[in-house]
Amino acid sequence: MAHLSVQEISLWLTSRFGRSVGGQKEKDEERPHQDWDDLSRASLVILWGLLVYPRLDPDWRERDSSVDLNEVYRLFREHLGSNDQWETLIRTLQRHDYIRFRPDDRVVAGTRLWTAVDASRMYPLFRRSVLYRKRSRDHQKDENC
Repeated sequence: MAHLSVQEISLWLTSRFGRSVGGQKEKDEERPHQDWDDLSRASLVILWGLLVYPRLDPDWRERDSSVDLNEVYRLFREHLGSNDQWETLIRTLQRHDYIRFRPDDRVVAGTRLWTAVDASRMYPLFRRSVLYRKRSRDHQKDENC
């Protein structure tokens, strides 16, 4: 992902815009990310890949799908902006229930992170991605230790 721009990553966000729920169109306030900047949308894609994707992949379901946001920022700094931008975004993500903090200061996916992305379109992208391959190698190393 390091060679991709923030704009390219943000385009991976395949939100289910215009979806009907119970015969009614979803309201825009249920999809606050729709009007966010590329940096914020790219963060959703990254967090979806770290928090939701492992829960969907049969090879990873048993793993803890929580992350330390400091580690996420360290790994993806070039896609997440300045530290101040990241801190502001974290508060926004938490306020809109894209992420939830656990007592140990790690985060898990909130309801909106699960519903903001069309998993049927994103799953194949992540399955083939560099992120998947790197995390898969890390997972294998952890199992061998």
